[in-house]
Amino acid sequence: MTESEHQTQAEPSTLNGNSVDERPTHARYLVMVFLCLIAAIAYISRNAISVPADLIQKELGINSLQMGWVLSAFFWSYALSQVPSGWIGHIWGTRRALTVFAILWSIATALTGVVIGFWTLIGARLIFGVAQAGIFPCAANTLSKWIPESRRGFASGLLGSFMSIGSAVGSFVIGVLLVGFEYFGWTIIPAIPWRECMVIFAVPGVLWAVWFYGWFRDRPENHSGVNAAELQLIHGHSKSLSEPTKVEDSSAVEPGEPTPWGKILTSFSMWMICGQQFFRAAGYIFYVTWFPRYLQETRGIKLSTSGILASLPLLSFVVGTALGGATVDWVLQRTQSRRWSRQGVAVTAMLGCAVCTLCAYFIQDMKLAMALISVSTFFAGLGGSCGYTVTIDKGGQHVAPIFGMMNMAGNLGAALLPVIVGALFHAKIYAPVLVLIAGIYVAAALCWVFLNPNGTIFEEADSVRSS
Repeated sequence: MTESEHQTQAEPSTLNGNSVDERPTHARYLVMVFLCLIAAIAYISRNAISVPADLIQKELGINSLQMGWVLSAFFWSYALSQVPSGWIGHIWGTRRALTVFAILWSIATALTGVVIGFWTLIGARLIFGVAQAGIFPCAANTLSKWIPESRRGFASGLLGSFMSIGSAVGSFVIGVLLVGFEYFGWTIIPAIPWRECMVIFAVPGVLWAVWFYGWFRDRPENHSGVNAAELQLIHGHSKSLSEPTKVEDSSAVEPGEPTPWGKILTSFSMWMICGQQFFRAAGYIFYVTWFPRYLQETRGIKLSTSGILASLPLLSFVVGTALGGATVDWVLQRTQSRRWSRQGVAVTAMLGCAVCTLCAYFIQDMKLAMALISVSTFFAGLGGSCGYTVTIDKGGQHVAPIFGMMNMAGNLGAALLPVIVGALFHAKIYAPVLVLIAGIYVAAALCWVFLNPNGTIFEEADSVRSS
């Protein structure tokens, strides 16, 4: 860090020649636009392969079992790359790392359009998973530097909502591209083969990367569009908490500072953060994968109808995620307590999800059962913002690698649950699956009960050693 940068951090009242008395600039909002946009783009390209899956199978001559391995390849490489990609984001900084990641997964998306068989398709999906693994560790690291603590819940919820929006938009767009679109006999969009669609889906990520690298800076102190008032707004809120917790100024850390892995891996809080994410992701992935089949087998729902009904819990999850972030921030502002705003909201949400899911198991009326399931996924979304926010809070100066560990645990849960449910369905065990899902959310609630949301992981480790 240069002498001038030290002076910038030491004297924020004269940052960029401006006085703290003027109205704050709004660069932090554009940062959120960038992050939400890349979350949507990532999920658009991630799910682009699912709609034309049958066309891909027929053209490449692969069976359903092989296609299952293709679809799962992404999740395994994505999960196992979370920690390395988080470490890269910490070493390089978000600006460089996220730019490289976006270009790399765009290349993998385009490569999907030129595959010649099963193994080349597997390879493209593995590269895709590795490249996308760095998105959310880098995004969390950026939130810790650019967003005031009192607004991190809403920011996390907004980011989560745009993931689901990206999934829905991606499925809709590629569906239109594959069949074309006509209006009063006029061909507005001609039908496009799936290979060309993959190349088209690669373009937004590259455009975003160029725009992001040119405008973004890792720290608001180094951005010409941030005045002293906005900088004070970003870093000032954390000091207003009445609880005795020290909030580290992550903007004072240079990219490349060594990560204290010993403290991270031996932290009880870290294990609880990973545990709640593991169980929450496992519960959610059921509704993305096996839920339509569950409706068909247990409720006698037709294939076409099951697809429509299966979308209701997912839409409810999106609403819950968006409102969850606002709820976390509102509770923090009212109580000035991380324990109530993070832990309290999360425990309530997870138990609410478990209770509604278990009640749906016993309800015979289809409409009431679906209403309960939709409410349960609303609660699941509500708790998601708590997980993201507490990880940023506890990460201190090393948010990216810690967020990577948390997200890795979640994706391992998302990878394992479909296998377990698939085995139950193979054994003709259908209805009790809801009891399993309810139990999973109870386990997530228990992780939250034992998780201390105050302080950072590193402060906890130092406190244990000193005692």
